Amino acid sequence: MHEFALSAELVTQVLEEMSRLEPSAVLQQARVVVGALRRVTPESLSFAYEIQTRDTRAAGSSLEVAMVPAVVLCRDCGWQGEPEDLLMVCPHCAKTDLETLQGMELYLSGLEVADQET
Repeated sequence: MHEFALSAELVTQVLEEMSRLEPSAVLQQARVVVGALRRVTPESLSFAYEIQTRDTRAAGSSLEVAMVPAVVLCRDCGWQGEPEDLLMVCPHCAKTDLETLQGMELYLSGLEVADQET
């Protein structure tokens, strides 16, 4: 599962962002955007995140995964849309010269933080 490797990078980013906040700040949720072409299973990524945040400042926080569909552009006929399968063949002209417009995203999009109650 490559989700564990992706989660490790994500947790590193989350902890870096948390280090810039007041020590009393408690992370409730981290949000990540993932393109469909990354072939990530959101449940597996969330599971890996939960394990890798144990015993860190992000422990107990949840991970929200927003999936972005793949969109390609056929350089031959100009068709634009979601590819039907992994072969990445234009459904309009059957050519394979496709440009990926979206679907490779992978980034931390935000943190939901609250002040710790004393």
